[in-house]
Amino acid sequence: MSVRPSHAQPGPQAYLGGYGRAGLRHLRQDPSSGELQELQGMEVAGEPSWLCASPDGRLLYSANEGSSTLTVYERGDQGRLQPLQELASGGRGPVHISLHAGMALVAHYGSGQLACWRLGEQGLLDGAPRVLDTAQWPGPSHAHMAACDPQGRFLLVSDLGQDALLCWRFEPGLGPQGRAQVWRTPAGSGPRHFQFHASLPGQLYLLNETASSLSWLELEPHSGGLSHKLTLSSLPKGYSQTSYASDLRLSPSGRHLYALNRLHDSIAIFELNAEGRPRLLGHEPTRGSYPRSACFGPDGRWFYTCNQRGDSLSRFWVRSDGGLHYAGQQAMPSPAMLLFVG
Repeated sequence: MSVRPSHAQPGPQAYLGGYGRAGLRHLRQDPSSGELQELQGMEVAGEPSWLCASPDGRLLYSANEGSSTLTVYERGDQGRLQPLQELASGGRGPVHISLHAGMALVAHYGSGQLACWRLGEQGLLDGAPRVLDTAQWPGPSHAHMAACDPQGRFLLVSDLGQDALLCWRFEPGLGPQGRAQVWRTPAGSGPRHFQFHASLPGQLYLLNETASSLSWLELEPHSGGLSHKLTLSSLPKGYSQTSYASDLRLSPSGRHLYALNRLHDSIAIFELNAEGRPRLLGHEPTRGSYPRSACFGPDGRWFYTCNQRGDSLSRFWVRSDGGLHYAGQQAMPSPAMLLFVG
């Protein structure tokens, strides 16, 4: 039996983007049950598959994969969204957007390009983007994620088609500078999403979609060079069927990593030791088909998966040992990404 949300205290707010006609949804969390109540549904075109918010939480940025556009929304009264701006993204098939030092960085899976947008004083996209191709060798290029390291010195981009992780020196207001340094994964790995360690500078974890593996890397703080330390499977030992890793999340404590496996439909739980070395602890079923992305609730007690083909969100209580306890599921059409704001 599900627990009905309590309205005694307004809970944290979240936004959910999806595929097809899912549109963009405004939700509120009940912190006691983890359930999400829908406050506003918007039938927006273009399939908003990735979201990020301005540092002050005033604006929401949406990468619309289907229409190759970016939309900027203002969060108005009680978090309701009002569109302020919509522009061509600077490439085909934008799948990731992040903000850093007055810039919006957009990775395009369809065209394999990185678009770097300046943000105006009000946070809107200003002028035309600077567009860089991520291809380093012949063959398809599919940029999947673009984000700066925590110190803001370098910009990293994963390219699934090129089996490469690229690293540029980053200058605030100017974006990537010079030539990219490249670390190439084994052929067919398909690098997708990455996370930096919360408290160990330079320790970097890369999730490989096609290989269903996690690579532990180190970013040299002065040169931006990347070195490989360890690679582990995100699937159970002996599992031989097809599966594709998707999203990677670091726990608020910095002691655990959670990787999603699509088709195996599980969450791989990794423990990080004092040096940042990952160790696979086990797997938790998502109870939903094709988990595309995941996120923690604001207080770190709840973990959610967006089950794209299962038309649902699964929620889990995060145990003190890093394990996950399944707490229920909610119907949501073709969810792609859930983002808590404020």
